[in-house]
Order: sequence, then structure tokens, then C-alpha cells
Amino acid sequence: MANWFTKAFSAMRHSPRPAFVGALLARTRYDYRKAVGDGIDASVVTAPVQWIQRALPEARLTIRHYGRDGTAAEIADHGALALIARPNDYYGDLALWSGTLWSYCVAGNAYWLKVRNGVGKPVELWYVPHWTMTPKGSADGSEFLSHYVYAPGGGIEPMTIESADVVHFRHGMDPRDPRLGLSPLDGAIREIFMDLESSNFVASLLRNMGVPGVVISPKTGGVVAAEDVEATKTWFKEAFGGDQRGGPLVMGAPTDVSPYGFNPQQMNMSEARDIAEERVSASLGIPAAVVGFGAGLQSTKVGATMTELRKLAWHNGVLPIGRALADELDRSLVPEFGNPSGLKAGWDTAEVLALRDDEDAETERWNKRVQGGWAMVAEAREATGMEVDDSHRIYLRPIASIEVPAGAPARRPEPAPKGEKARAPVAARRAGRAFVRLLQKQESQLARAMEVRLKRFFTTLAKAAKEAALPLLEAQDLTPKSLPAHETKADELLVEMILDRLGIGVHRTTFQHIYEAHYLEVARKVSDAAELAGLSGSLPDPVARSVAGAGGRRAGLVDLTAQSRKALFDAIAEGRAEGEGAGQLASRIVDHVEGGPWASAETRARTIARTETKYAQNVSTIERARAANVERFVVFDGRLGPGRSLEEHIARDGSIVSADEASQMAADEHPNGTLSFAPYFGEDD
Repeated sequence: MANWFTKAFSAMRHSPRPAFVGALLARTRYDYRKAVGDGIDASVVTAPVQWIQRALPEARLTIRHYGRDGTAAEIADHGALALIARPNDYYGDLALWSGTLWSYCVAGNAYWLKVRNGVGKPVELWYVPHWTMTPKGSADGSEFLSHYVYAPGGGIEPMTIESADVVHFRHGMDPRDPRLGLSPLDGAIREIFMDLESSNFVASLLRNMGVPGVVISPKTGGVVAAEDVEATKTWFKEAFGGDQRGGPLVMGAPTDVSPYGFNPQQMNMSEARDIAEERVSASLGIPAAVVGFGAGLQSTKVGATMTELRKLAWHNGVLPIGRALADELDRSLVPEFGNPSGLKAGWDTAEVLALRDDEDAETERWNKRVQGGWAMVAEAREATGMEVDDSHRIYLRPIASIEVPAGAPARRPEPAPKGEKARAPVAARRAGRAFVRLLQKQESQLARAMEVRLKRFFTTLAKAAKEAALPLLEAQDLTPKSLPAHETKADELLVEMILDRLGIGVHRTTFQHIYEAHYLEVARKVSDAAELAGLSGSLPDPVARSVAGAGGRRAGLVDLTAQSRKALFDAIAEGRAEGEGAGQLASRIVDHVEGGPWASAETRARTIARTETKYAQNVSTIERARAANVERFVVFDGRLGPGRSLEEHIARDGSIVSADEASQMAADEHPNGTLSFAPYFGEDD
């Protein structure tokens, strides 16, 4: 049996012509298709189709390359996209898609003709009406689609077009002729006819005085000559039709004028028209209310909002059409511009307003999957249409999460020699080290930001000191004194006068604010990293206040008044010794005040910023963990290794300490130290 089947179908045969031509609808001998025509003058058709024509351009046509490893990259300069954007010299892509969508929605078939240059490459695209194109198979049935017959009309002879020169968008397949697509509106032809006839009926009534008609007859009976009948009929239509309707009627003889039949209220056609609106909209996948049809507005009264209906229109109507169009581009146009392997056309809906909520919800779902650690970043980026490379093939998992086989005992700290701190398990150290590495990545950027602010502060302080000192220096006798003791006493008095004019207290307050703001910024960054450490990523207000307070206290440890006093005294003493005048001394004060105990403002700002950033990170880690009821920490230190880090710092690396011990260690740390902490969630000893 299998051998017979294989032989019988070794060469597929196709009917050279449609099986049914011009078939009437079921159970009628009236040709409704012919009566409806192309549908261009039927509002029940044009309204939903034009909605689709306006909607689809909100999405952006794209071509992406999908690698074997799943990576996806958009090819923005692909030749097919460029040609569609500028199909010919007479219209652009919006007009091209508009005509295409009309033919696709109304007839189920839409056609583009390719115009090629001398080397056979497509250089123009032309939309042609669907009624001008007919797909043909070979005469002997051996070839399903051999060519198209293009009949533009206007006296031009039909011409044969190679199938390779046609982009044929089909809506599925018409079983009566599989070379054609099936019109989505074909099943609603009767309803379209009903709507057209209803419109014509009402228009005819309004054209004929707004009533079906009247009977005019002599009141006493008798026979009226034929020419008088026609004259009266013509006169009555002219006198009371159109803009004259409703005027007074005066007859020259007794006459009966009686309406006959019915008035429009007696034939309410709204239900019939509602049916037409519903059926046509449903055929195109567009809710009637979205288009503005009265029939669909009922659904908005039973819970469905217009926003939901617009989403439904995109999901049931626009997107399926877009996918079908993109699929045909993959087959008929993309290969014209090079190897199509791995290329896929599609529509980017990121800018579609109706789908924004859907995209937000989908993004939130992917965020949860990635943050939960069971989906890769690459998967989320690919799902949202973003580019993907190998750097995105990672999982983001909290560092406090430790893989434990089912039934395995809980991991406890490693035993330590008597008198030494217990050491964290290897898994806990590995998890904590990832958290500390993230802090180290943040450290340089945070320190640089504080360095810039401190340098600006010290420069401002030095300029203010110069302005405060110059008038006082100009009033002084700057010649060297014969007795050094007298000179020293005079300089001390001068320095106090300069400090008083400088208002050092105001500058000290500004200095404290820089510390507090920096500590708070560090706390925010540590809280972001804390989520990877198994803590919430938020920064509770008590933690923020505690960390900012620590910054203020650290600023208080810097005796800005004493440093400025010493800088002023040294500058004046050196200047006197050099025999400098007031202006030169004032300039010397700038260099000494902004550098302070260091050689320059740059070195001073950099040293303080590095030290305070590291301390702020440690304080923020401890305070944030304590707010989550974590009271033990893994110590990380001595990362510079033997010879550069102290042996005691290397020895305490990986040990477990209490929160109080961690706080004291942070306070005692050397300015260039590498001490860090990570929360410890393990079992007790």
C-alpha cells in the first residue's frame, strides 16, 4: 500500500483552472457578490478596513537575524526594508501598505509588482489592484503556479508576469482555487448587501419628500387626462420635493392628497444594519465598537472598556494580518537581497499605544523570571525584541541562595582553632564574595563623585580665605620682625582675624553636608546590591538616617578649623620669610588652604573620598543587614595578598563576626584598607 501511495503521488498534479467560477451563494439565485461589487462604496466595509490601514503603520517592520545559538540581531539597513520604505518615485510605504491592506481585507489577495534593474535586482515595488491580477498554473497541471496574468485595463492588453516578479499576499487559501487567498468578507456578502440596500432605501425616502409617496386624486371622482396627470406629478415633485418639502399645498379644485404605504418609523432597519456591522467587523477580527459602529457600543456597557477592545482588535485583527504579510515577505522579497538564512521579517510593536499595557505586563513577568533566577537575561531580552549576545546568557540569582541537595544537612560554619573566629562555609564565602565584588565595582565611581565635590569645596574655601586675608594683609606691616617671637605672635593674631572674616563655621557646615549626601548615595547603591545578597532592594528610612548620621559624625572628625589655621599660619610665615607682599601672600594662602595637610587639593580630595567611600559601604552594609535582623557577617580582607596586605588582615578573611565587631573593625580600618563585609545567613555553630 505504501509503495502504491508513493508512486501515485511522485508528481503532484494541479487543476489548471478554478473548480468553481462565479458560483452563487447557497440557497439563492441572486448574485449578491456582483451587486456589492468591490465594496469601496460600502461604509460597513470601508470603516473597519480603514481602521486597520491606520493601525498597522503604528508598528515598525523589521528584519532580524536569528543565529543557531538563539541570538537575535536586527538588520536595520536590509535592502528589502529600504525598498519598501521608498517603493517608487510616486508614493511611499504608507500608501503601499494602505492599498495592500485594502485588497487583502476585501478580496483576500493583494499584489506587488517588482521592477528590476539591468542586473535583475528589484529597484521598485508597485501595488496593483487585486482585480487586475490572476494567478495561473501550467496548462498540463504539472506546475501549481507558473505565472500571473496582469490586466490593467484602459485598452492595454493583458500581459504575462513571471511569478518571481510578484509578491502575492494571500489570506489563507481559497478551496475553490488554492492559488488564491480567501476573502475574509466573502461570508458576509449578504450582510453587506443588506446595509447597502438599507442606506439606499433611506436615501430614496429623503429624496422623495421624506415619505414613501402620496396619492393625488379629484375629490368628486372622474377621469383626468393623461397629460394633466403628468403635469400635476411634475408640479408636485418640484413644489414639495428637496428643499421645498413641508411647504403649504393649495389646489385649484377639490382634491384628495393621501399618503400611502408606511413611514420610516414603521420600518426600523437599525437591527439589520447592526447585524451587518457585527458580521463584517467579526470577519476582520475587529470589535465593532473600536471602529465606531453603534452595534459594538453595547459591549462597552457590559464591562468591556475601549482600551480592552483596542487590544483585542490588535491581537485578533491587526497582528495576525501583519504576521501573514511578513511571512510572504520572507518568501518573496527578502531572498532578493542576499542569503535569507536565519532572516525573519516581523513587526516591532513597542510604539503601539494600544499594546503598551500588554508590554508592561509582559516586561514585569520577565523581570520576575529573571530576578527569580530561573530565566536568563538573554531570554528576557529576546522576548521583548532586544538584541542578544553571549554576555546576556547569564542567570541573576541572589548570592545568599545556596544550592543544597534534597535531604542534605544544613551547612554550618567551619570549626576554628581555639581563640580564633569561626570561618564561614565555602559556599557562603563564595556567595558573599560576589556581593563584595559588586560593591568594589561601585566603589570607584562613588569615590570619584565625592572627590569632585570635595575638590570644588576646598578650592572654594581657599578662594574665600584669600578674599578674607587680602585686606588684612594690605593693612599689615609685612617686613620681617627683629624678634621672631614678636613675629609669631603677630601672625597668630592675623590668622585668627582671617578665620573670623572667613566664617569658617559656615564652611564646616557645607563640608558636613557633602559627607552626609555622599553617605546616603552610597547607602542607596548598597541597597541595590543587597537584593543580590538576599535582602530587599529598598532603603528603609531608619537605615538612611543612620547612615547619613554616620557621615555627619565622620565629617566632625576632620578638624577643618585647625587644618585651615595651620595652613594660614604656614603660608604667612613662609611668605614673610620670602619677603612677599600682600598679593603674593594671598596667592600663597590659596595653595596652602586648599591642600591642607596634603600637597594639593586633588590629593586631599582623592584620599578622603576613597577612605570615606569604603567606610560608608561597610556602615551601609551593616546597617541594612541589621534592619533585616541579620547580626553576623563574613569578613573579606587582605585581597592584595602577601607583601601588600597585613598578615592579620589576610588571616581574618572569611571569618564570621558579629555586627558590633564589624562596626568596630570598619572604624579602625586603615585609609587604604580593603576591608568589606557580606551578610551571613548560615546556621549557628
